[in-house]
Amino acid sequence: MFVFKHACLNLRRHIWSHILVGIILFLLILVTMITNTMYTSAKLFTKNYSKQFMTLVTILEPDLSNSTHEKKLTKEQYLKFGASDYVKGIKMVGSLPVSFPKLNTSALPIPAQFQKLEDDESTLYSYQTAATWFGVDPKDLMSELAESNMEIRSGSPNLKMDECLISNEFAQLNKLKIGDSIQVIVPVNEKNEGKKLIVAGIYQPKKTTQSNEASMVMKILGNDIFTNWETIRTMNEFDSLGDNSVSYELTTRAAFDNFLKEVKAKGLPSEYQVVTNEVNMNMLLSPVNGVVTLAGTVLLGFLIFGNFGLILFSIHMFKKKQAEICVLRNIGITKAQLIKSRTIELLFVTMVSFAFAFLTASWIVQPIADWQLMNQRVVMGNVDQLFSVVSNGTNETITSIPMKFNHVSFIFMIGIISLYFITIITVDSYKLFKFETIEFLLERNLDE
Repeated sequence: MFVFKHACLNLRRHIWSHILVGIILFLLILVTMITNTMYTSAKLFTKNYSKQFMTLVTILEPDLSNSTHEKKLTKEQYLKFGASDYVKGIKMVGSLPVSFPKLNTSALPIPAQFQKLEDDESTLYSYQTAATWFGVDPKDLMSELAESNMEIRSGSPNLKMDECLISNEFAQLNKLKIGDSIQVIVPVNEKNEGKKLIVAGIYQPKKTTQSNEASMVMKILGNDIFTNWETIRTMNEFDSLGDNSVSYELTTRAAFDNFLKEVKAKGLPSEYQVVTNEVNMNMLLSPVNGVVTLAGTVLLGFLIFGNFGLILFSIHMFKKKQAEICVLRNIGITKAQLIKSRTIELLFVTMVSFAFAFLTASWIVQPIADWQLMNQRVVMGNVDQLFSVVSNGTNETITSIPMKFNHVSFIFMIGIISLYFITIITVDSYKLFKFETIEFLLERNLDE
C-alpha cells in the first residue's frame, strides 16, 4: 500500500515529466499502431484477393501469314479444348477491323507517331474512322462490357444473327435507334467486304464511372460494335484479318500446367500462345504490395530507432531524478520499493497513452491507407490500360484497402507496447541498482 500511495503522489508531483513521457509513448504507439494495421490489413487483403481472383487462360493466335496454318482454329476445336475437368467456363471473343462508309464516327485520339506533318486529310480520316467489330457469345457479352466499365443502356444483349450492339455516342452522332440498320465494311487492299447489321442494343459507360474517365473510355470504344460469334465468323476475311481470343476459367491456379499439357495433346498448334491473367493480378496488387513494403519498413524502423531513443531518453530523465532518489534512500525507502513505485507510474502513463493512440489510430488509419494507396497507384501508373490483350475477368481496380484491427494486430501491439514499457523500466531499474548515494554526493561536490 505504501508503494502504491507513493506512486500516486509521484504522478501528481511530477505531472509534467509524466506528460512528456506520455507524449513520447503516444507518438511511438500511434505510428506503430498505424503502420502495423496497414501492414497486416494489406497482407490479408492480398491473400484474400488472390483466392477470389479467377484464373483465366487465354489462347492467342499467331500471325497466320507467317504460320504453317492457313486457317484459324474453329469454334468446335476451342470447345474441345474447354471440355476438361480443369475448366469451369469458356469465353470466346472474335475481333475484326471495320469502318463505316456512310456514318459519322467519333474522332479517336491519334498517337504522335501516326500524325503526319503534311496536311493529308484522307490519311487522318482513315485513322479517325477506325473501329473494331467484336463477336461475343450472348452469355459473355455482359462480362466483356463490364471489363471496359460499360453497361447496356437500352435493348437486349441476346444478339441474334446479323444483330449488333453500338455505343450511345455513335448512336447520337448518326441519330440511330433500335431497329435501324448500319453498313460496315472490312477494308481489304483494293476491295471491301460489306455487311448489313441491325441495331439491337446500345451501350454506355457505367454511371459510377467518373466523367473524365468515362469520356476517355468512350473515345476509345465509341465506334466499336458487338455481335454474336456466329455473325462475325460469316465474314470471308475473318480468317486473314480477324483475331480470336478464347479464355478458359480454370478450377484452380495450380491446374494450369495440366491444362496446358491437355490442350497440346488435343491438337493446339505450337504457333498459338497460351497465357494467364496472373500477371494482371500481380499488377492489380502492385499498389497494395507497395503499401505493405512501405508500412513494414516504417514499422521496423520505429521498432529499432524508437527503442534506442527510449533508452537515451530514460538515461537523461534518470539523471534529473538522482537528487530526489538520494533523499528517498536516506529516509529509508529501499531500491525495490522505488522500482515498484516507478513501475506503477509508468504502467499508468503507458495505458493512458495506449488508449489515446488507439482512438486516434482508429480514426485516421483508413484515410492514411487510402492516401498511400493512391500515391502507389500514381507511381506505378495506370495499369488498367495494359489489360486489353489478356482476359482479366470481372475484377475491378483496387481503390481502397479495408483497415482491420484484428486479434493478430492486437496481440502484436500488446507485444510492442510491452517492449517499450520494458525498455524504460529496465533502464530505470538498472540505474537504481547501480545508484549509490555516497558516489552521487561526491560527484556533486566535485562538480561544485
